[in-house]
Amino acid sequence: MFRIFASMILLGIFLCDAGSSAQSLSATETQAKVELLYCKGVNLMPMLLATGQIDGYFAWQPCLSIAEKSGIGKSVVPSKDFPPGWQDHPCCILVASNRLLDDHLDLVSAFSYLNILAVQWVRENPKASTEIAADWLMGSRNYTLGESAIPSQEVFEDSRPTLVFSTEPNDAWRRSMDGLIAQMISLLDTSTGDQIDFQNISLFDPRPYSTARAMIPSGKIISPRPMQQRLLIGYLMIDHQAPLFAAVKNWKYFNDRYGIALKPQGDANRPSMLDLVVEGEKVAEVELVTAPTGQTLMTLMNQGCLDMAYCGITPAIGSILLGGEDKIILPVQNEGSGLVLQPDSNVRSWEDFVALARDRSAKGRPLKLGDPDLGTITDVILQAAFNESGIQGVKA
Repeated sequence: MFRIFASMILLGIFLCDAGSSAQSLSATETQAKVELLYCKGVNLMPMLLATGQIDGYFAWQPCLSIAEKSGIGKSVVPSKDFPPGWQDHPCCILVASNRLLDDHLDLVSAFSYLNILAVQWVRENPKASTEIAADWLMGSRNYTLGESAIPSQEVFEDSRPTLVFSTEPNDAWRRSMDGLIAQMISLLDTSTGDQIDFQNISLFDPRPYSTARAMIPSGKIISPRPMQQRLLIGYLMIDHQAPLFAAVKNWKYFNDRYGIALKPQGDANRPSMLDLVVEGEKVAEVELVTAPTGQTLMTLMNQGCLDMAYCGITPAIGSILLGGEDKIILPVQNEGSGLVLQPDSNVRSWEDFVALARDRSAKGRPLKLGDPDLGTITDVILQAAFNESGIQGVKA
């Protein structure tokens, strides 16, 4: 367990070192340097931008919409347009421990079935799902930046079109996942020289998805064997995970229509204790646990403190490549990240950003960007784009 925890820390160091190396440039080109401030999550980024402590940030929603709606920044380049190309890239996925898959595969399959139904509901009910996310994440309170108050409902309505909710591990999803895996493997290879047999490491367990997908046409759930211990599930407090919130808030709908539900214990607005109910029978007591980043969730997974987690795909990939006993079992959401700069920025594309970074470096005033954390989906995509464009990323 300590080895896995240490490996997660080392992965961050490797990514940082690898991200600081750039492609060779001709003598006529200016080496661009960008300082990265690792913020251990995204919550502080809007305030750092508003107070001039950073020039921008690369983050996931709703941080892009908060910047736009408050006027503190402008969303200039979505993650899908970063080089070398990340159209429909995976973002949030569902991970399960090998222990849970070995002992309760039928329960994981039933939970995957509920997730497929919840994602379908979110896609078909964007307005209602946005309201649920605003209520879950903010209690429908305003976002505040200094003296500015931004209605959370408006923020999430602006964020929603940038999110692609899907549970389909289709060819496009797998190609993009392969690109992320290759990027992380290259970083590990060039940074450490570790002799890890990456080719024989299995990251994705298709059984829960295949079983769950087969249940949908028949409408018949394979009732799982009840779980005696509590099922611990981690998640992030972001609207990317709206299907989870919808499954809980609409538990009666899913129970009555599909025979499966995450039923809250009590009437808390954001319940943490629930019952997983299948065909009227409680099959597990569920506890929801939050964390600021996917790295934290995967560390908890590898310490045996979580059984499943909704998190970014790259922390899961990094954990499994370095020996974590977990598997990716289901996509949840794609895209939904981007680059935010000052509101008066003239940047309209990645090429514009590279030109700005080179100009600022030449003047001795490198850009300073907020980065959620080493190894997050945004960080890995940003590092890949830096390497592709000859930008040196250094820790601020």
